[in-house]
Amino acid sequence: MKQHLNGIYWKSNSFKFELPYIGDTLKSCCIFRKNIVEITWNSMRSLENNPTTLPQTATILSGQSVGGISIFDLMQVKNYADGAKLLLALLQQKKFDLSTSTACAIHKFVGKEDALEWGVIRNKDVSLHNISFVPPTQNLSRIIEDGLKYLKTEIHNPVERAIGVFLFLARNQPFYDANKRTASLMMNGSLMNDGYFPITVLNKNSEQFHEKLGQFYESGNANPMFEFFSMTINELYTKKQRTDFQKRDPEK
Repeated sequence: MKQHLNGIYWKSNSFKFELPYIGDTLKSCCIFRKNIVEITWNSMRSLENNPTTLPQTATILSGQSVGGISIFDLMQVKNYADGAKLLLALLQQKKFDLSTSTACAIHKFVGKEDALEWGVIRNKDVSLHNISFVPPTQNLSRIIEDGLKYLKTEIHNPVERAIGVFLFLARNQPFYDANKRTASLMMNGSLMNDGYFPITVLNKNSEQFHEKLGQFYESGNANPMFEFFSMTINELYTKKQRTDFQKRDPEK
């Protein structure tokens, strides 16, 4: 595993993920679409510390102007939502794949006017804040493509695979910026493609998330991150929440 994922490893098949399974990509997309405001808000707050509130996020996604936030923060939210809309289109057209080309297509929206370049794999070095691990630059496209192929073919638990996709992309930083945002959409694309509900890091767990993510960046040991996501899934989908989501599914 370390060899195929550039130093990342975990105990495969050792984690319990109680993530609702609906068994249909289009129905999973419906769940995502109906909760896109909450998913976008949690993702932006947790991954990027974006200060936009939940009501402001809803207003931005409706295409209306919002006062009291910077143009940069507004752009981040809009870009993430645009990337999410592309993800849904790819899934509905059965064109989503765990590949470099799919990640680049999503990043073209998510990283627009935010990253140094958007929609292409970087070719210059980057560093991670307060982290000694240096993401690769040489043969980066091959590393990303081979890693995604390994996850797709060798990790058979769909939820474990999707979380592995997020961690692999986040640590190896294929783009100049917006890596976690792109990785989160790739993770959810993998989940929904296999008929599972989407997941997001909750804002209230942001500090714990970044602490464990920093440790993972340094060591490549993903076990604590898998435990974190297992906890997150349990918090996201209590028995009552599962019932509420089922009620919101028009096919039920």
